[in-house]
Amino acid sequence: MLTATVKDTVLLNEWHPVFIAKDLKEEPVSVIVLGERVAVFRAASGQVYALRDLCIHRGAMLSKGRVEGETLVCPYHGWKYDGSGACVCIPAQAKTDKIPLRAKATKYQAVEKYGLVWVCLGEPTSELPYLEEFENPEYRPLPCGPYAVHAAGTRVIENFTDFAHLMFVHGGLLGHPDYAELPDFKVYKEPGRVYTGDVPIFQPVAHSGSEMEEGTTYVYVKEVFRPLAARLSKRDSATGQTLWILLTVLPVEEKECLVYMSVSRNYGFDVPDEQFINFQDTVFEQDKWIIETQKPELLPLDLQLELNHKADSLSVAYRRWLIELGVTFGTT
Repeated sequence: MLTATVKDTVLLNEWHPVFIAKDLKEEPVSVIVLGERVAVFRAASGQVYALRDLCIHRGAMLSKGRVEGETLVCPYHGWKYDGSGACVCIPAQAKTDKIPLRAKATKYQAVEKYGLVWVCLGEPTSELPYLEEFENPEYRPLPCGPYAVHAAGTRVIENFTDFAHLMFVHGGLLGHPDYAELPDFKVYKEPGRVYTGDVPIFQPVAHSGSEMEEGTTYVYVKEVFRPLAARLSKRDSATGQTLWILLTVLPVEEKECLVYMSVSRNYGFDVPDEQFINFQDTVFEQDKWIIETQKPELLPLDLQLELNHKADSLSVAYRRWLIELGVTFGTT
């Protein structure tokens, strides 16, 4: 388990998205979680596993090897590791010889959820919740990304909680400067999450597949339900057409992350999925450049370091929640 460089036990025991599940096929992949290199592979049975990307023998990357049945084979000397991390074969020794007890790789917890593969370096404090709109195929959940961002993952999540930037960073798409005034809205806190009530926002460009030819007012609800995972819904109150977006962050290093998203809907099923994905790609590229310019790069948890406005009430609630949880990685 990684302890030398990361002391944040909250994130060490948290689930992190590492790969789009449908793209994990015959070949193992290498990902970096909190600075730790992890080999992720899908066994022949379909089960997903995660091991420290390091062969105990001579330090080769296991992810550069191959999957054989239920094992991951080291590319250097052919040592085979099963999903538990145990070495089950050393080709250079006689089959009658006992495999040394030390011949094992560090195993990490891995699970598939919301169309993504998730890894926990420690012991998960809780399971990922059931989110019907991202698990029920009737809502056509579409994984998007990953998007590489040179910034702390906490900054990405806070940007997602923000309403006031929609009219400027996404002006002409998700908002318009002439409609920048925000209504008063409520923020709620419950065990394991902070979220808003309904927030109406005028959006110049209607969703793909919307019955509206021009912009309309959508009712937003935003929620942060893990330290580095959030979601929103935006609903056309006249038609009930709703788009859901899940955003979750893989903290690669303290100032570097990968962002994974999923988009679901209850309408426009005759519209090509690519239109929804492409729209999300465009929107996130607009977010990315502004996030990468923010100073300090780490998210300030001291509320006196920056000027907060009532429009930032969900952001403030998020920062306070991180303090309560004890998150330190990606914060200052």
